[in-house]
Amino acid sequence: MFGQFYLDDWEGMAMEIDFSEFMLLVAGGVALSASFCFIHFASTLNRFNRSPALFVPIVLVGASIYTTIMLSDTGPASSFRDSIASSIVTLVSLFPIFAAILTIALFRITLLTNRSVGASSQ
Repeated sequence: MFGQFYLDDWEGMAMEIDFSEFMLLVAGGVALSASFCFIHFASTLNRFNRSPALFVPIVLVGASIYTTIMLSDTGPASSFRDSIASSIVTLVSLFPIFAAILTIALFRITLLTNRSVGASSQ
């Protein structure tokens, strides 16, 4: 279950992550990003586009499906669904870190710029 941890669980979770759980997270993330790439290629497809890069997302999704089936104890559909769901939960949990890094970068850009505000509108 996601998000239901007790204080005693944090001690065991701090250093214990199984390699198979890590691989399931990576496979889910690869499948998620490859499916976004495949959707992009499918939406921009025309008859002049014969790029072999279209097959890269298909191969990546196939490899991640194979990885999730081999590492999980459940069926193929539920293991793939659980892998993608856990990768989405991980990305959402990392969002505050990405937001903090972006905020710091924008503050640095704003404070290190020596131009006045009116100079950009002229």
